Amino acid sequence: MSADPQRAGPGALTPERLIAAARGARAQAYAPYSRYRVGAAALSDGVVFSGANVENASYGLSVCAERVAIFLAAAAGHRKVREVAVVTAGHRGAAPCGACRQVMAEFGVEKVYLAGLQGRYRVLTFEDLLPEAFGPGDLPATSRPDRAVRQATPASRVDRRTKRTRR
Repeated sequence: MSADPQRAGPGALTPERLIAAARGARAQAYAPYSRYRVGAAALSDGVVFSGANVENASYGLSVCAERVAIFLAAAAGHRKVREVAVVTAGHRGAAPCGACRQVMAEFGVEKVYLAGLQGRYRVLTFEDLLPEAFGPGDLPATSRPDRAVRQATPASRVDRRTKRTRR
């Protein structure tokens, strides 16, 4: 995993380079239970964030490589991830799970590259991967991250007799 993201020069990042970053991350996977190693790389504003799957004996606490890479981008202040590459064993590469697809929807992923170890890859648009994705636009306006949510006046500041706010 790359806590130190790579910056790509303008126009210098090809799908093959993004896939190479995902392949490098796969080598760092912690998969002692399934032995299914996955690497991912997320591209945001010309910066590549890579991650690997991390398993846990309590299986539900395991985290997929795609989410690790996207969460690293988010933790670095990036809010738009344009492309994600995923590298798995096999010749076609495996598609992300539903949880990873939902995270991709949240951060606006447009293209996903699925690669196997032999270097061949498929390109999917996000719409092909998760048609009719649930996203921020499906939430009530007051719940959206781009809206300020008004907070209720604390009860301790309301006069119970007059129901008016005390100054």
